[in-house]
Parts: sequence; structure tokens; C-alpha cells
Amino acid sequence: MNKERDILILLESFGENAEEINRSLALEGKRISTGLGGRLTALSIGEPLEKHSMLAEAGISLLYILKNNLFSEYRQEVFCRAITECMQEFQPRCFLLSDSDMGKELAPWIAHRLETAAVTGCVAIEIDGERLFYIKPVYEGQFEEKISFPAGCIEIATIKQEALDKGLRVESNDIENDIEVVVKKVSIPPKIIRTKPLERIPPDFRTTDIVHAKRIIGTGAGSADKQLIAVVKEFAELLQGSLGATRPVVDDGYLPKERMIGQTGKMVAPELYVSLGISGSPHHVAGIQEAEKIISVNKDLRAPIFQLSDIGFIGDLKKILPKLVKRIKEWKKN
Repeated sequence: MNKERDILILLESFGENAEEINRSLALEGKRISTGLGGRLTALSIGEPLEKHSMLAEAGISLLYILKNNLFSEYRQEVFCRAITECMQEFQPRCFLLSDSDMGKELAPWIAHRLETAAVTGCVAIEIDGERLFYIKPVYEGQFEEKISFPAGCIEIATIKQEALDKGLRVESNDIENDIEVVVKKVSIPPKIIRTKPLERIPPDFRTTDIVHAKRIIGTGAGSADKQLIAVVKEFAELLQGSLGATRPVVDDGYLPKERMIGQTGKMVAPELYVSLGISGSPHHVAGIQEAEKIISVNKDLRAPIFQLSDIGFIGDLKKILPKLVKRIKEWKKN
């Protein structure tokens, strides 16, 4: 066993998308460990959400399960202490986390305790021989930075969920029949506990990252003018849907860049995507192909968006949308 080639991933234990995040992260970790000639290992704070057989199918050969009564709720200082103790013993080449709220908070703290560094918000990890290169956007996404670590230190990184290739698969001959499980009881000194969880507040659809939104209202050039955009926002409120945007809508200043969907924006996979006045350029369509259901409204019968839509309506949004908003309000009153 050559630990200098092993990849360790952190399995998430909280959140609705935790299992999806864990599988995508495992497949990415397997890709990297295979490229380095090492093995993929995983760390779970408490019993993992997935069955051990499912983790083996994702390419994980060794699973560390850390146990302590304090792990039922997330505390940064507790999780950080437990993880760093495990890593000091295991010493992997790279520790990979999802760029979730938890991952983004833990990575720098763990790096500090291990006297190394963390690269957060990666959109790709490249393998060049025995070196790993971490790619992350800088200057609000206008440029990308390519980062590598000096030899001999633990490399820590978080990778964005939308950047993970959901099409990755583990070859059958790479699947371990049995996964090795190591259970460790972790002692947490009471003096390090500085926080107390009071309440778990669900994300607000108005401010949540569209990558995690269950419903998205996509706004295109056909729905972006000063009068109509206000109706679009009201429609989104009624459906409790997050607002998404095409490049023209962002360029015109109607919505911020973090709401842009497409090849240079974000890849989304909502349960419902409502497309309002979006023509369906390849740039935008690339970002919504994982949506479970797409409903589109456009006045152009030949708009390419209809080819991807489950349901399409042809009409002028300026006439349709105010009436639809009125009808939904009336329905909610009854």
C-alpha cells in the first residue's frame, strides 16, 4: 500500500442531497486514485447514509467510521478535531470534500491544523503523471487558476457539485467485492466545544444556490424588461422557485452572475425547470439537461428550447404571465 497515491473523501451525513453528493464525490475520487495508481478511501462521521455494498460499488475500498455521541449534530470544531486525528494517522495524498457549506468551512480549518493548505471551489482536478493540479475560478469566474502542492504535504480541496461528472462509472473489474471497514471511537475534550446547534433552518428558495434548487424559474431575453421581470419574480415567489438566468439577462443587469445557467454558468438538476422567454441556445441548454421536467413558454414556434421541453406553450409572456400569476393567487385563496 502506497499512501502517497491514496485519495480520501469525506462522506456527508446531512442534507437532502447528501447521498447524491457522496456518490459523485466517490466516482471523482476513484478517477483520481486510479490515475495515480492508488486506492480510494472514505471517511464517515458516524454511520454512513449508504450501505457498505453501495460504497464498494462506487469504488471505495476502505471506509473509516468515526464515532462519538457528539456527531449527531454538526459542529465545526468537533468535526475538525475528529477528522484531523484520523488524517494524522492515515496520511493520504489528497483529502477531497464537496464544496458544500460544511466542506467549505471544514477544509481551511483542517488544513490549518495539519499545517498545509486547502483549495476551495475547484471546478476540475487534473492528473499529470504523479502531480495533481486543482482548477478554480477567480475574479468572479472571468479567469481560472491552476494550483499544485509541493511534494510531501497532504493536499486538501473542495470540488463543486456541478463540476462533478455524473456520467462517470466504475469499471466492474475495479469494484472491490468486500470493503474494509475501520471503526474508531474518537475522544472529544469538552473544552474545545464552543458552539451549540439551536435549529436547522431549511434553505430559502430566494437565496439558495441554484445548483441545489428543486424548482427553478429560468428567465431569458424574452422575459427580461423592467415591467415583465417584476412579474417573473412574483411568479417565482408563488411557485417557491429559485430564479435562474441566461447570459443576456445577466449582461443586462436584471439578475446577478451567480444565477446564470449554462456552460460558463452553473449546471442544474431541479425537479422542475420553467423556461420563460428562453430561445434555447446550446450554451444554456447544456446547463439544464439534468432537469427532471422542463416546461417552456416562448412566442417563437421554432425556438430550440421546445426540443428539450416536456411541455411547451407558444405565446406572448407579457399577456400570459400576468394572467397566470392572477390565477395562481386566486387558487391559493380557495
